[in-house]
Amino acid sequence: MTSGFWVVAKTKAQREHWAAENVARQGFEYYLPLTAANRPLRPTKTPPKPQCLFPRYLFVWTSGRWRSLLGTFGVTGLIMQGEKPAILPERAVEQLLARTGPSGLIRLPEAPLRRFKSGDPVRVNEGVFQGYHGIYQEHGESDRVKILLDVLGRKTRVLVGEDHLDLVEAQNG
Repeated sequence: MTSGFWVVAKTKAQREHWAAENVARQGFEYYLPLTAANRPLRPTKTPPKPQCLFPRYLFVWTSGRWRSLLGTFGVTGLIMQGEKPAILPERAVEQLLARTGPSGLIRLPEAPLRRFKSGDPVRVNEGVFQGYHGIYQEHGESDRVKILLDVLGRKTRVLVGEDHLDLVEAQNG
């Protein structure tokens, strides 16, 4: 690549590929990071299309003539820092490229296995609700999970740390 820098172009919704084609027609180099699509709930005959890793964003290499990008079909603007486009560190793009497999898709880490599934009986082993029994609902944000507790005769949904729960074995009786 010639001397220059990476900028981030914002595109029209779900038109990243079209914007990338138009950017390339103007002589710019671009990078549109793609990843494998999530598998559909039901099997289909057609394979899922790759998804943009950063929906509505496209990385463009420019040698300084960035203003023409603002008039490019499919591009709605640039990420700016004051009056000039924000410069994306080359290292950020290099790290994404390093994770790109032979298929051209970025390999993402596998989602961590969950200890609980919806409906599992659980017991809180630490914190304010220590000793309470509840029903696991779903995984919340970061390491928090939603559980349904019976507090003072009412079903109450609370967030607790996943590591503060134990699975309660069903009793045969």
